[in-house]
Amino acid sequence: MATTIRHIMARDFLEVTADGIINMDTSRQLIVDIAKAEHHHADYELLIDLRDTQSELTVTNVYQLAAELCKHGTTFRRKVALVVTPGINFNQADFFETCAHNRGFFVNAYTDYETALRWILEVDE
Repeated sequence: MATTIRHIMARDFLEVTADGIINMDTSRQLIVDIAKAEHHHADYELLIDLRDTQSELTVTNVYQLAAELCKHGTTFRRKVALVVTPGINFNQADFFETCAHNRGFFVNAYTDYETALRWILEVDE
């Protein structure tokens, strides 16, 4: 069975001001927009590439983004791989992964693109 992967760059769902502050209202709305645009194609996996993102999300920001993902569960019910740079970005992605897992989503954080892709292409038993 073929796997369809939707590759999303951070700029597709995070709006960062010139000061490096994330506009959470706009970012949550961008997640909603992605969900609405893709709702009829719910049979795909997501690879979200955050490697070029250097903003400092707070724990609250990460939790809010995870909660927004959960509001649109039918769109994001397949595998979601987060590819981030090591360090604080990975810590935030790891927390996002935990929040999503607690809500029944298949979200995993990676620092290596190829490893994330292999996980997405893995056949679930």
